[in-house]
Amino acid sequence: MGPAAVAKVPRRYKVAVWRSMMEVHAAVLHEIEVDLANKHGLSLNEFDALINIPAAGVRFRELTDRVILSQSALSRLVDRLEARGFVVRLGAEGDSRAVELELTDEGKKLVRSSARTNAAAVERAFADRLSGAELEYLYEVFSRLLGGPVEI
Repeated sequence: MGPAAVAKVPRRYKVAVWRSMMEVHAAVLHEIEVDLANKHGLSLNEFDALINIPAAGVRFRELTDRVILSQSALSRLVDRLEARGFVVRLGAEGDSRAVELELTDEGKKLVRSSARTNAAAVERAFADRLSGAELEYLYEVFSRLLGGPVEI
């Protein structure tokens, strides 16, 4: 669809499509949130932080770039995860001011099981309701909107 064809689409239609996407997003997130809380005792933000800590660890500053939380909110969240035994804070090698986060063995187990729960919820609430062709189309659309291929 070229620019002229897009211009002919009524604004309210464009906004309705956007709104529908947001509603689907909220519904799927709700499914994920309920499953993570019931099966693992995790909030979405806790899951987001844990899933973004690589096995080799990550500097706290780098984690703030990976999650959608302020530095102070992430610090409080990491405090809770540390108190529950899922992460440890370590001094970063070569920089006495930096803090590195690593998953504990318990944290690694939790990441593996909660990632499966997340994937199952995404499939149930979203992907399994679409055909393969529809998923491929959405992949192409989102890759274009994001300026490059969506990471798989």
